[in-house]
Amino acid sequence: MDDDLEDDFDAVACEDDPLDAENFNAIDYINKQFPNEDSLTGLAGFIGQLKSQEREIEGSIRKAIRRQAAFGHRAKADLGDAKLAVRELFERIKAIRAKAEQSEDLVSDVCRDIKSLDIAKRNLTLTVTALKRLVMLVTALEQLRSTAECRHYDQASGLIHAVEELSGHFQELSHVARVADLLERKAAVLSDLKQQILDDYLCLHGGIGSASRLELLPEGWGTAAAKCVEALGPGMKREVVTQFCLRTLEGYKDIFQPPKEASGLETAERRFAWLKRTLREYDDKYKSQFPESWRVPCGLCDLFCHVTRQHLVEILDISHHTVDPELMVRVLLKSIEFENELARKWSDAPDEEADVPDSGSNSAMLGLKYPDVLSAKAGGKVSSSAKSSVAKDGRSDQFAPRFRGIISECFDAYLSTWVKHEEKQLLEVLQALAVNDKMVGQDDNDEDDEDEVQQRYLYKSAPEIFAAMRGSMQECARFSTHNTLFDVFQVFRKIMSQYASKLSNLLPAGHKACDAEGVKSVCCVIGTAEYCDETLPLLEESLLKIISSDFQERICFQDEQEVLRNLVNRANDALVQSVSCSLDEAFGSMTRTNWAAFSQDVGDHSAFVGDISEKLPKQFEPIAAHLSKIHYRFFCDKFVQSFVARFVAEVYKCKKISERGAQQLLLDTALIKTTLLEAPVVAGHGRQMPTAYSNYVLREMGKAEIMLKVLSSPDVDAASITAMLGDSSEDPVVQQLLALRAGDASSSAGSVEQQFRQEADRFAAAGVPSIGSTMNYLGDALNKGARASEDLKKISGDMKKNFQKLGFPSSLGVNFGNMGKKGGTG
Repeated sequence: MDDDLEDDFDAVACEDDPLDAENFNAIDYINKQFPNEDSLTGLAGFIGQLKSQEREIEGSIRKAIRRQAAFGHRAKADLGDAKLAVRELFERIKAIRAKAEQSEDLVSDVCRDIKSLDIAKRNLTLTVTALKRLVMLVTALEQLRSTAECRHYDQASGLIHAVEELSGHFQELSHVARVADLLERKAAVLSDLKQQILDDYLCLHGGIGSASRLELLPEGWGTAAAKCVEALGPGMKREVVTQFCLRTLEGYKDIFQPPKEASGLETAERRFAWLKRTLREYDDKYKSQFPESWRVPCGLCDLFCHVTRQHLVEILDISHHTVDPELMVRVLLKSIEFENELARKWSDAPDEEADVPDSGSNSAMLGLKYPDVLSAKAGGKVSSSAKSSVAKDGRSDQFAPRFRGIISECFDAYLSTWVKHEEKQLLEVLQALAVNDKMVGQDDNDEDDEDEVQQRYLYKSAPEIFAAMRGSMQECARFSTHNTLFDVFQVFRKIMSQYASKLSNLLPAGHKACDAEGVKSVCCVIGTAEYCDETLPLLEESLLKIISSDFQERICFQDEQEVLRNLVNRANDALVQSVSCSLDEAFGSMTRTNWAAFSQDVGDHSAFVGDISEKLPKQFEPIAAHLSKIHYRFFCDKFVQSFVARFVAEVYKCKKISERGAQQLLLDTALIKTTLLEAPVVAGHGRQMPTAYSNYVLREMGKAEIMLKVLSSPDVDAASITAMLGDSSEDPVVQQLLALRAGDASSSAGSVEQQFRQEADRFAAAGVPSIGSTMNYLGDALNKGARASEDLKKISGDMKKNFQKLGFPSSLGVNFGNMGKKGGTG
């Protein structure tokens, strides 16, 4: 019905009508149909056409409505017919199902007897099979018993397999009395057979009745008995091997069981010799009686190690406080060597974990080690690798014990005695070296000048102490890389702390000047502390390569290095104080001078300056000779800092300073500055100081010169002092300088003389002695009064020539003729 409607509308819409367009626009459509007034003549026809089209559409709609109404009634009738057909179908299905059930009941009644017969046949078959197996089991048990009594072990091994297989079928019937009795009988027969085999193997060692039993054994019984043992299972094989080995070790226990005479540590090597002798005896007497796959020698070695371990635990538990630690370590190393030998001989896995050297174990140097077992205390747990007994062929009964550490790990709980012994030994070495310590020289490749090899001095005890500690470390690493080696590291820290204390005691107490030997001793303290500070990281690196990874994060000598660096600083301070104290007399002379009334000519340095210039190179010389270049420079830097601060403080101690006194101090300061620059170079035999040192001396002493220039300037106040000192000057400094100034009653002629002498000194210091001498001569002329104008003109001419030599313009010359006239009339 819907399809018919769609066909109607499609018929109408199939025409290409612009009115059906989706983007229909009425105005455009009308303009298209009637583009001008002339086209309006067809308007009536166009409207008629539209009305005709409208009528056609309305007719189609009415036709579609009628068709829809007719089809709706038809569809309702069809739906009713379909429902009626479905109900009829359901009724037929019910009838078919009922007939099927009746047929099934009929078939079951027919087949019931057949099914019962089938079940009876199957049960009868199972019963017959079980009876046959039961008869076979009884027969096999009887044959096994008789063959066992006759020691026909070849036949018995096959019967054992048959009995085990047959009895497996009756495990589910063990609740039946007859079956239970039969299984118990089987167990009794096998138990008697096991005991008989154990007794047969036991007679190999001799004893009461062993000879008569051996006569009953047929020739080659060992091979047949081995097959029988294999048939009885891996437990029987282990029992046979264990019993044989324990019986063999009875003689060992009689000799070495504590507290027998031969049980001590000093006879430990005899234990290992006994085992080697016993293994040779086994090869001669018993090897043919045991299959090689049983590895009886391996089991003997394993039990020997366990018994030996127990003996050593008893011995160490009683005597570890009194036993010789070196003997204990010697026995431990011998045990390790013995274990490694057994492991190489009996290990099924060549790539066993213990054979693979750890990346940090340094095994190439220290030999084979097994840190995985040394951490365990006496009686510790066996590692997972020791629990595994699976051989290469996949058999779980393969005997593969773990030998590495099986004896030696029991020593780990008692190695603290050895650590204390090593500590005592190192302390004794330290004490002995400290008593008769000597100073030695050591080449020092300076980083700044690689071609120049410097000699630094240190105490002979330092290299020997480190050599002793390295020896202890290597000795410990041979048998322990866990707790014991870490305890040794703690001992090293204690030794270094005590050594640093001994070095500290060598420094002079208080502030005093040291003699040449005292200076050399302090310099050696610096060199020794520096050597220790450089060597400790190397010792730490060696420890990290050896010790277990569990302890690596705790290996650090940082605190000890900090103590050594502080010791170096204190020793440098002591050298600075020593040199500074040697200048006490010179500075005392400076402060005792009455600078307020100073009236001498300013032309030569003061006496205290000469004393400083004489003492500084002498004091620096032994220091430069015994310190490395870097520490010598460090000392010079610290000393000049201390000296400049003290010099300024000594200037303030002078209380009052006149202008002439300040000028004299300014001259002295220039000479002291030169001395500070030259003394380290002279003492170092031409070894140049860094530019930073010179810059510091010039800068800091320049500040002192500025202060003295302020004091030497006439008529200054706070503002002018601030201007001379610069923006960085502080008000307390200005006030102190004002307080230092003293009044000056010198005549104007004296001021002129002073001015000329200052200029003369300045030019003389600049390297122009002719000008300085000329101006000194001029000053003398002014003091004597009138002079002949010819002499003044001559002096003026000489001055002009000297100024022109220096490159100054001729206009810079002074008219000394006029000055002479003023002097004459003054």
